[in-house]
Amino acid sequence: MNGRSAAALGACAGGMAVAAMLALRLAAGVTSLIEVIGSGLALLLPGPVFGTMIDALQERGRPLLLLGTAALLIAIGAGLGLVVARWARSELPLGPAAMQSRAGDWWWRWLLPALSLWVLTQPLLLVAEGGYDTSAAVSTLADWLLLCGLVEILVGLPRLSGNTPGTRGSSTFSTMSRRRFMAVSGGALGAVSLGYLGSRVLAAQAPPALLGRGAAVAGGVIPAGVTPISDFYIVSKDLLGPPRLDPSTWRLELSGNQSSSLSYPQLLAMPHLEQVQTLECISNPVGGTLISTGVWRGVQLSRLLEAVGLPRNAKEVVFHCADGYSESLAVEEAMLPSTLLATHLNGRALPAQHGFPVRILVTGHYGMKDPKWLTGISTTAGSFSGYWEQQGWNAAAVPHIFSRFDFPAGSASLRAGRAYLLSGVAFAGNLGVQRVEVSADGGAHWVPARIQPQLSRFAWSVWSLPWRPGPGLYTLTVRAEDRQGRVQSARSVGSYPNGARGRQEIVVSVA
Repeated sequence: MNGRSAAALGACAGGMAVAAMLALRLAAGVTSLIEVIGSGLALLLPGPVFGTMIDALQERGRPLLLLGTAALLIAIGAGLGLVVARWARSELPLGPAAMQSRAGDWWWRWLLPALSLWVLTQPLLLVAEGGYDTSAAVSTLADWLLLCGLVEILVGLPRLSGNTPGTRGSSTFSTMSRRRFMAVSGGALGAVSLGYLGSRVLAAQAPPALLGRGAAVAGGVIPAGVTPISDFYIVSKDLLGPPRLDPSTWRLELSGNQSSSLSYPQLLAMPHLEQVQTLECISNPVGGTLISTGVWRGVQLSRLLEAVGLPRNAKEVVFHCADGYSESLAVEEAMLPSTLLATHLNGRALPAQHGFPVRILVTGHYGMKDPKWLTGISTTAGSFSGYWEQQGWNAAAVPHIFSRFDFPAGSASLRAGRAYLLSGVAFAGNLGVQRVEVSADGGAHWVPARIQPQLSRFAWSVWSLPWRPGPGLYTLTVRAEDRQGRVQSARSVGSYPNGARGRQEIVVSVA
């Protein structure tokens, strides 16, 4: 077998393995080697490089990472095909002794590469999962064994034929047919897998900027200015979707002066309060849509902490999540009445992608401080570095002043003499927004916009400004001012490591 054929067969084996990994992840929620390698490699990049990639790729970043990692695994399969073919390129004579020799070779060609590659990926596993995860380690070992086993079967299958005297030709034909069938199947499955991941790249788009309409929810209608669940932004370290948690078996483990465990029904039975609050991702670009406002319901975290008792030396409260994510809050913030264990969004139980069965909701911070899929709460006497903080993102995660145009959007073309209502949102965390201004000449002159009353002090402000333009080309700019008199920065800065800063500008043609 020449090198080209061995590499092609190895690539087909890689395609079959990638398809199996994807199927198991999507059907059963099993951690896949694709996610571990992709997340680990991305997070090992220097912080400024990683941040620049996030700013540039935005919603296409995650599916592109998956697509690239799947292609890498197929390429690794091709390389393994070359290794296996070279390892066993010498022809062995027929007979029982030869079969024993082959038996002594094939499992080395299977296990040694699989175990070696698994060991090499353990640092990536530690980074991707935020610590050592035994179940993820076992699943990645199984994935490597699958990939290497398929390579050995496809590349080594012809050599396992012809051991029965008088049937060598027919056996060889049968073996070649089986190899061809498996190779074609593997190639097809690999192509389908890459096509599926490629379609996710093409389908990825920013959440819509929708204001001025309500949305039907359980028990009524949410007001304009609240984001419908279908449009609420989603950001997660989990590349292939949220972990699957069964509410009948889920438990929240609490640790303080004493330990306690809560079931989902017990948590739901506790007193809840409702809170309208805006969440913004720390990677939200200037004028971006990774910011949404919801009507949340949840249990005050202080109730649970008081029930288990806070150690006198406790400095931070630490949150542990089902996907390996971790985060912390200062005890003083954790005890605020506005810090919730949220169980509902817009009148409905939390959707899986937003943290079902429960997530933390804290005010005055970017969304990285609101961990989803909560499974444990503990305390520490020292400082704790959460998942993204370990990658260099700012631990304080305090939002910068933000404002955005919702209309017009992008490079719009409008009609001269017609009345329009410029509109959008502004947000300044817990400080609130006291002024929004719009310029139609790139910042030379500013006109104050009207601000609607806030739905809560933790929510964004909705602004609008009537505009009847004449013919021409306009550069529209918006800026906000918080209640301490600080004006939104005119200097553009990328999101890493402190969150993006700057003012949104859009070019509008009026004819």
